[in-house]
Amino acid sequence: MRMPDNSIAAAVSRSIQSFLLLAPGEWRDLFSSRHHPRLFQRERARFILSRVRIIAALLAILAPFRIVADALLLPHPLFILLDSGRIFVAVAFAILAFFCRCSPTQRHARLAMVILFLIPALFFLFAHVLLAHARLNGAAEYFDKYTYLPFILMASIGVFPMVLLENLAFTLSLLTVFALPLWLRQDPQILPELIDLMLVASVATLATMSQLQGMKRLFVQSSTDPLTGLFNRRAGEDLLTLLFAQAERHPHALSVVLLDVDNFKGVNDNWGHEAGDRVLQDVAQLLQSGVRTGDAVIRWGGEEFVIVMPYANSGQAQARLQVILDGRAVQKPDGQPIRMSGGIAELQAESGKNWSDLVKLADNRMYQVKLNGKGRIVTE
Repeated sequence: MRMPDNSIAAAVSRSIQSFLLLAPGEWRDLFSSRHHPRLFQRERARFILSRVRIIAALLAILAPFRIVADALLLPHPLFILLDSGRIFVAVAFAILAFFCRCSPTQRHARLAMVILFLIPALFFLFAHVLLAHARLNGAAEYFDKYTYLPFILMASIGVFPMVLLENLAFTLSLLTVFALPLWLRQDPQILPELIDLMLVASVATLATMSQLQGMKRLFVQSSTDPLTGLFNRRAGEDLLTLLFAQAERHPHALSVVLLDVDNFKGVNDNWGHEAGDRVLQDVAQLLQSGVRTGDAVIRWGGEEFVIVMPYANSGQAQARLQVILDGRAVQKPDGQPIRMSGGIAELQAESGKNWSDLVKLADNRMYQVKLNGKGRIVTE
């Protein structure tokens, strides 16, 4: 019996994932950063910026050390030109290291990497033009050492955790830059050089994606609540800090919802903690599946959940939650529906100076609901 095409494709996909030791859905995150959680994007950007800063500072210190060798081996006019470029490179690396203390965003991380690789790539082209037609006498071997630079730079890509699309952008750009002088000279060595560079690029790509895979798994383990699969409180606090700062920097609505499962203690007392765990898992699944892309659901502690909703005012947040909770009821083991009480706080001038003030305000409103009958979500 012939398998449907989609079944064959699914089987092939599972086989590839198994061979590469990838968890379900992990390939998507290794291919593109589009679906990475905001917190992970920030942590990866922070890591990349830190490495760029360290490497740039190191190269700024080491770059001038070749000046002594240049002075001994190169003719005077050529020495002045080449080492003027070398000093410019050192200054550029120093500036990059100093100004790399920017906010950790994906855009800043990518820009820092582009500059880090662009500086030596341009120096390679500059040095190649200067030395290609110069009379070096006994220093020909000295010129040959500059041919190592493309391989060093290509291998250096492996220092950074990047997705496949980012790897391709960097490696193809560097291949183009390094092939240009060979192509202009119509050098017969261009094909072997490119093949060797592509081999180095392939190994560097595997290294970067392996780093990314390990970083992502550690992030998931440290930021996820093991029972519900939601963000844990520590990660939730980091996310609230990030979203609160973004909402203040580029003013837009931000609502924080604090929900509490009503009479949850009775579930544990009457049916045991396993039944209580299943209720929490069902509530988490209901909330996670109902919120918008960009919203975040956090297990705040016990039977409390926090939902962060950027670009939503309190009325919009209340309407969305009502749709979620009215659409499908989570049930107790006896079939009775689980009810929830909640309070909503919106980022406004009177809401406080940080995200914790928003959470406290939502908590106070939730507590008032508890005192007045439960089962409602209020905005004031």
